[in-house]
Amino acid sequence: METIVKYILNQHPTMIALFILSVICWAVVLDRLLFWLSSAARYNPMPPEIYNNDDSLKQILSERLRAKKHRHYLEDIILGCVEKQNSDEYLAQMISEKVDSMSSHIGMLDLAAKLGPLVGILGTVMGMSMSFAGAGGVIMTSPATISRGISIALQTTIYGLIISITASIACAVFRKFIRNAVLKMEGVICEIQCSQKINGA
Repeated sequence: METIVKYILNQHPTMIALFILSVICWAVVLDRLLFWLSSAARYNPMPPEIYNNDDSLKQILSERLRAKKHRHYLEDIILGCVEKQNSDEYLAQMISEKVDSMSSHIGMLDLAAKLGPLVGILGTVMGMSMSFAGAGGVIMTSPATISRGISIALQTTIYGLIISITASIACAVFRKFIRNAVLKMEGVICEIQCSQKINGA
């Protein structure tokens, strides 16, 4: 562990900044992946009681859903439909809260996607300036110093682009998941309201 820390601290400042960005990026990606995987694992088909206008059955369904510690987001919507009698304002607020929860930390991925190339360009400029300063000096500079500057320039550019591409793809994927989840929530609400109107007619 100490060897890794020493290796990181001996790197160029822009490389350290890119390392921190990559850690943040992967931490957010893993966090959101675990969120969606756990959400998929908790999914259950729509309970048949939701299509019935019998208040006693709905009460039983409500108690059963409330007893669950970790509910799927669709189960929260079903619970809202049962308890709030399909209040549009309440359900819209619930969907908004669910979207906020699903979007957690995605802003950090956006930031990493934007900062990655910028830090990479900064490292490129600093690395090339090191090389040119060495090559143009009065005292003859060793080839190792020039090659180090070029190496920093190339590495920071590559790492910055890798971070940006990874974060951008992750953002696009997670936002697609969120859009699909919103469509599912709206579909469940519409399905419940239509079935209750039909059964109540």
